Amino acid sequence: MVKNEYGKLKKVLICPPENLCIDEPINIIAARHNENGGVDITRAKEEHEEFSYCLKENGVQVIKPKTYKRFSYQINVRDLGLTTPKGIILGRMLKPERWGEHRPAEKIFLEKGIPIFHKIDRGILEGGDFMFLDENTALVGIGARTDSLGCKVLETLLYDAGIELVSVDFPAEYLHLDMICNVIAEKVVLLCPEALPVSLFQLLRQKKFAIIEVEREEVFQHSCNLLNIGGEKIISHPGAERVNELLRSLGMELFVLPLNEVRKSGGGPRCMSFPIERI
Repeated sequence: MVKNEYGKLKKVLICPPENLCIDEPINIIAARHNENGGVDITRAKEEHEEFSYCLKENGVQVIKPKTYKRFSYQINVRDLGLTTPKGIILGRMLKPERWGEHRPAEKIFLEKGIPIFHKIDRGILEGGDFMFLDENTALVGIGARTDSLGCKVLETLLYDAGIELVSVDFPAEYLHLDMICNVIAEKVVLLCPEALPVSLFQLLRQKKFAIIEVEREEVFQHSCNLLNIGGEKIISHPGAERVNELLRSLGMELFVLPLNEVRKSGGGPRCMSFPIERI
């Protein structure tokens, strides 16, 4: 299934922005950097189709759930939960506007024979707060959208899968951990220093990670929220211009897609993808 953030992506769930609407944003990042208000849905769909095409061109099987008008933020499928070596763990979202988003995803998982390991029924856990550091260690952010009870439930589940879970506290204004921290390649991490605790830096140094620092304002342009689709291939966007150049200097191949409209939802390529299988 999935055991890291950089193995070859073979299968992924994505959801077109059929009903994307931010007139009453639940995402402070989207609201702060969308001065003109609203979303050009036609353009957003075109951008998402380019995203889908890029995935397919790189050998990724794309799965799409049915969309529903009442789910305005269904595009950000990452928040549904996470995939482990034992199967999918469906999370439990904080905002009532997003309650029920897991159902169309769960339906297509069952239709495709994709195993569901567990459904969180206590606490709050959103997938944007989870990421693997390596095959034996993972991070969970405790900020605006995941609480300590959800973290505890996940810790028990991952222990059963042989994975140590490390909790990371961060200010609620950053919404999800993957807006300020992202394991973008093996032993390479993007992060915003002022948003994260010293203990995380100590762990990363102990594990010999190369750290690419992202500035606070770059966070709100989704400069951390990029997607590794295998080894040194990264899907990015023009808003992460400086980070893109730093990644290229490390020898990584970037697919810089025009995602300006879809990013108004408050997420970048990572938020828009739910990895199901990596090898």
